[in-house]
Amino acid sequence: MAKASKYIILLLAAGAFVLYTASAQSPIAALEAQMKRIEQEIDNTTKLLEKTRKDRTTNLNQLKLINSRISSRRELVSSLEQQMALLEEEIADKESNIEGMNSQLSQLKEQYAEMVREAYKNHKLNNFALFLFASRDFNDATRRIDFMRRYNRARESRALLMKEYSDSLTLELAELNLRKEELAETRASHSVELDNLSRDEREYRTSVNRLKQEESKISKELKAKRDQMEKFQQEIQKLIAEEAKKNKAEVRTAAQEEALVKLTGKFEDNKGKLPLPIRGGVIIDKYGKHPHPTQKGLTVNNRGINIAGERGAEVKCVFEGEVSRIFAIPGYNTGVMVRHGKYILVYANLTSVSVKKGDKITLNQRIGRLSDSTNPDDVFIHIEIWEESSNLNPEPWFRK
Repeated sequence: MAKASKYIILLLAAGAFVLYTASAQSPIAALEAQMKRIEQEIDNTTKLLEKTRKDRTTNLNQLKLINSRISSRRELVSSLEQQMALLEEEIADKESNIEGMNSQLSQLKEQYAEMVREAYKNHKLNNFALFLFASRDFNDATRRIDFMRRYNRARESRALLMKEYSDSLTLELAELNLRKEELAETRASHSVELDNLSRDEREYRTSVNRLKQEESKISKELKAKRDQMEKFQQEIQKLIAEEAKKNKAEVRTAAQEEALVKLTGKFEDNKGKLPLPIRGGVIIDKYGKHPHPTQKGLTVNNRGINIAGERGAEVKCVFEGEVSRIFAIPGYNTGVMVRHGKYILVYANLTSVSVKKGDKITLNQRIGRLSDSTNPDDVFIHIEIWEESSNLNPEPWFRK
C-alpha cells in the first residue's frame, strides 16, 4: 500500500502540472488579446489610408498613417515572437512531462502484471485457501481475510491508478499536438507579418521621396503650421489657467464638492480604458517633442495627440462630465473643454459642435464633427488632458 500511495502522489503531481500548464496559458491569452487589438489598429489605419489615396496625391497624413501602420506591425511581429517563445517553452515542458509519465506508466504496468501473475499462481495452487486454513485461531483467520481483501483492493487501486495515469497522458499528448499546431500557425503569421512590414517600409520610403520633391514648398507650409500650433497651444494653456482659477474660486456645497471628488475618482479609475473619440480613429501625432517624419531639423512639440478619422466623422465624449467652455482658435476651428472632476479634456479642430457650455454630457454623446475638408491633412481631432493646470500625456488614458 505504501507503493500505491507513492503512485497516487505522482498522479497528483501530474494533475498539478496540468493545472500549471493551464495557468501558463494566460500570458498567451494576453498576447492573443493584444494581437487582436493591434490587428484592429492596422485595419483602421488601412481603411483611412484607402480613403486618403483616392485623392491620388501623396500627403502628410498618408505618411503618418503608413508610419502608424509600421509601428503597429512591428508591435504585432514582436507579440508573435513572444507567443512563439512561450509555445516552444510549453512544448518542451509537455514533452518532458510526457516522457516522465510514460516511464511511470511503464513501471505501473510492470507492477500490475506482477500482481496479476502472483494472483493467478496463488489461485492455481489454491494458496489463499491454504493460507486461510493455516490460521492459528479465529482472530488470526480474521486478520488473514482482512489482508487478502486489502491485497485485492490494492490491485484494483493500481489498475484504477494506471487508467487515470493513461487518461492524463492522453490529455497531455492532445495538448502537445494542439500547441504544435498553434506554433505552426503562429510561425506562418509571423512570416506573413514580416513580409507586410517590409512592404509598408518600402511604401513609406517611396512616399517620403515623393514629398521630398516638393520639399521647399512643404517646408514653408510645415513651419507655418508649427507656428500656428504653438500659438494654439499657448492659447489653450491660457484658457486652462483661467479654468483652474475659476474652479478654485468657485463656491460649492458639501454635496457638490463630494460629487466633484467622486467624478475625479471615477475618471482616474478609467485610466487606460477610455475609448477614442472617433470610431475607427488612428493616432497619427503622439504627445511630446519628436522629430518631424519628413523634415530634417524640424521638431514637433505636441501637448496632446492628434487622431485621424473619416471626413465629417462624429466626435464623441469619452467620459461623463460637464462642458466648461467652447472656444474658437484660428487654424484649429472650434474647441470644447469638458471637465471630469479636477481633470479637463480638450477636443479641438471641430467644424461643428453639438453641445453648449454648462451641458452635462455622458459617455459616447456626440460633441461635434470632424472637418469635411478635401485635404486629408486637415481631417483630425486634437486631444489634450489636463489635471487642472498640469498637462498630461493622453495616450495612457485611452484603451489599448
